[in-house]
Amino acid sequence: MKEKITDLLTSRECTHVLYSYHDRNAYLNNAVAYIVQGIEAGESILLIENEKNLNELKKRLDGRLTDEESEKLHIVSNFEFYQSSGSYHPPAIYEQLTKSITPFLEEEIPFRSWTNVEWGTLDDPSPIIQWFEEETDRVLHEHKLTIVCAYNAALMPDHLEEALKKSHGHIMTDEDIVPSNVYT
Repeated sequence: MKEKITDLLTSRECTHVLYSYHDRNAYLNNAVAYIVQGIEAGESILLIENEKNLNELKKRLDGRLTDEESEKLHIVSNFEFYQSSGSYHPPAIYEQLTKSITPFLEEEIPFRSWTNVEWGTLDDPSPIIQWFEEETDRVLHEHKLTIVCAYNAALMPDHLEEALKKSHGHIMTDEDIVPSNVYT
């Protein structure tokens, strides 16, 4: 899988990847591969992740990155990112996105992002997530960014996954990355 991540990211100047993961261990391995490959390519990484996974990712990255390389990893709690207004509120999330990427854009620092999308207690987050993902897709093409949006498949309604495939140029699973055949 590491080779597929490398191939995708070196062959494109920007892409929006939907990662619907089933296996947490595979997810963590893929996140590590994405982070290490990005830093080795000279990019900074914006990692938006939950605390449990952050602790495990830090352990797995320990010894794989030098101190200088570790400085290129910028971590944001996904709870703070998605719940900054007290609820999953699209304008507040979009403001967080803008706030998170602006320093990279202003300083012309090449970067990529890996985001674990979680929505807390919302029963059906589909309309909110679809809106946000469409806005993210617009922004990433405007600035030529690479962003992975990861979702725990067990928590994601089927209709949401199908809708999200339309706003992501690539679909990633625990074992593969392929172009989306419904991307619009």
